[in-house]
Amino acid sequence: MRNQRRIGEAITIATGIGIAIGSFSLGIMFLAYGGLAIAGLGVFSIFWR
Repeated sequence: MRNQRRIGEAITIATGIGIAIGSFSLGIMFLAYGGLAIAGLGVFSIFWR
């Protein structure tokens, strides 16, 4: 269960960064900030426990 949680956190961070980079390159700023928020939630989840 612990490894699944770590994998989920890594996927969340990678997805958030991917959305942010893609949105910045397309100029969609509100979606880019959403991607950064998703990545931030993944980082926050790492330190939660």
